[in-house]
Parts: sequence; C-alpha cells; structure tokens
Amino acid sequence: MRRRTYLHLAGALGVTGLSGCLTTDDNSSGDPGTASPEPSETDSPTETTETDDPVATIEAYFEAVSAGDADALRETVHDESPYVPTIDAGEVTFPDSPPAFDPDTAETVDSDPTPAEIREFEAAGFVFDDGELNDAFTDRSGVLVEAASEPTNLSMGETWVLLRESGEWRVFWVGTRPNVPDEPSEVFDPEIVDTEHDVVAEVDWEYDQDTDGAVSNVEWAQVVMTDTPGIEAEAIRVESTIEGWETELSGGDDEPDGWAGTWANVALHEDGDQIVVTAISNGTETVVHRVHYEPATGSETSTPTETE
Repeated sequence: MRRRTYLHLAGALGVTGLSGCLTTDDNSSGDPGTASPEPSETDSPTETTETDDPVATIEAYFEAVSAGDADALRETVHDESPYVPTIDAGEVTFPDSPPAFDPDTAETVDSDPTPAEIREFEAAGFVFDDGELNDAFTDRSGVLVEAASEPTNLSMGETWVLLRESGEWRVFWVGTRPNVPDEPSEVFDPEIVDTEHDVVAEVDWEYDQDTDGAVSNVEWAQVVMTDTPGIEAEAIRVESTIEGWETELSGGDDEPDGWAGTWANVALHEDGDQIVVTAISNGTETVVHRVHYEPATGSETSTPTETE
C-alpha cells in the first residue's frame, strides 16, 4: 500500500505514526543528480557571484532543480536550512518535468522578517524549535519573497525565506504564511456525515499524536477508515482546511480499496478547524465526510462508530 502526504514542511521531518498500515511512495531515485561542473582553469576556485537580489537565488534554485543537480541545489541553500540533511543524503525528489519560474512574478513581502513571524507559518512548529530559528536569524538579515511553489519534495509553499550567508542570499525555507480567519467557524462548510460508514468508521477526537515535543500549538484527531468500503475509490484524501494538513491514502493499481482499514492522523488548528474526507475515483472527487472542530464551544462533531 502507498501513501502520499503533503505536510507543508521539510521531507526530513522526524514525526512518526501519521498514517496506519501504509508505506511511502518510492518516488526518489538513488541518483541525487548530476555532478556539479569542474572549476574553470583560473588562479582561484570559481565562487558564486555576489548579488543583492534574492530573486536571483530563487532562480538559481529552480535552474538546479530543472537540471536535477543536487550539488548546484545545495549551493543555493543556507547552511542552517532544514533542507540540508535531505540534500546531503541524496534524498531530494526532482520533478519529472522541469519547473517553470518567472522571476518577474516574484514579490518581496517582508525585508526584515523575525523568528516570531516564521513560527506563525503553517506547520513551522513541525520543522523548527524556537532555538533553531533564533540561532539561524542571529546577526543575519533576511527577506520573504512570494514566488512560485517549491518544486521538489523538500516542502510545499510559495513564501521563500532567504537569509544572508557570507554576503550572499541563500534559501532557508519555503513555507506558507498564515491565512487563518479570526473566527475559523465562520468559513466552515456545512457538515456531511458518513452515517453509513462507506468510507469513515470513526473520528477519534481524543487522539494524541506523539511529536516528541516538536509541536505544541496544534490539536490532533485520528480518522479511521472502514474495513468494509461501501463505495469504490482508488484513493482517500483526509485534510484539515484551516491548519492545512493533507494526507492521501491509496492501495495502488493492484489494490483499489487498499485504503480500507487504515487510519490517518490529522493536525487541527487550535482555534478551530474542519476535517474533510474525500473519495477519489476515476478522477472524480466526492466529499464523503466533513466535520467540525470548535474548541471555543468545547464541542466537536461526534462521528458514530460502526458498532453504534
């Protein structure tokens, strides 16, 4: 069985037990990319041209991704970046098609970001602890640039965090700035409860995900899939629309109902959230379960279990 999880965070994240009875998609190859070119025959090694344009660094990042060149990619990344272990281990998944990037569409949105601002990004609590962010920003200038989505498995998002390193702009992280309404419940969609348990057996609102102390500002729920599906679906997507957590469960071509009997743990925004479960069949998506988490009222949607 296979899993695809889009967590808006670095691929090397060490949080375990996010979904049950699943293995990860093997999308990466053993080849971390082509080797970087030999230095030209000059009196000294070739050095990166100094630039005051952070967008040029993002452009170089995309060029390295297009070439499948892990060494060149590493040159664009800050030494304090959470991406470094994944790149150095040769575990970057490069896209099959070269990504497009138009530098003219990039926009600097903050010329002096602080660690506190980065901590507010979606899923930042999964990637950094306070000490790591504070150390990375100490005595370094930074900038936030809205640009195209990061195209590898390192993260998802369109806000690029760049920090100075030896006078050069380097990519520190790519994330998503928070877009949480003051009252999350005001943007909730009407509930849809899978009362026949065609897909969802139950939602355990009391579940407590072990993150080894890495996360303290989210709540958790566990969505358990039925053992006996009442509909046909190649995949099931489970997401929280406010916190922005998304997991896709599938059994692959040889096991169309392979998601049956599995589970997915979902991070919920502490101020309120909604869980949406979507069945995917032949390219058609159907919401089969949508329930609300509303801590302000001390209530959550109670999903009847299959035994009730």
